Amino acid sequence: MIRRLFDRTVSALCYSLATEHARDFDVLRPPYNDVVRFVRAQYGRMSEPLRLPILAATLGFAVAALPSGSLFHRLSPSCRARIVGRWRAAPVGPCRDLIRFYESLVILSIHARRAEAPGATT
Repeated sequence: MIRRLFDRTVSALCYSLATEHARDFDVLRPPYNDVVRFVRAQYGRMSEPLRLPILAATLGFAVAALPSGSLFHRLSPSCRARIVGRWRAAPVGPCRDLIRFYESLVILSIHARRAEAPGATT
């Protein structure tokens, strides 16, 4: 159950962040399953002392959305975007850091997709 909640939250968060950062590029449009796989793979490569806090923070992020009506992955895209924005601007550093962690990996993945697109220049 915990693993399923983590996976669904990561997927929803990746889709939210990728959508936000890929607006101006046709090649970066959904689906973002490759982005989700990349982020999960990077998480899987982390050492245990790093993986556990990320897991706990991600689960906390999922549950923190409950005042908005449900767990994060069950909310509408617009509601998800508002929650991500709140965490990005939160006064608590670990909240901002969690979003920055996922955002960095998502941006890396979607722009790697752009570089690999036919006709891309590097």
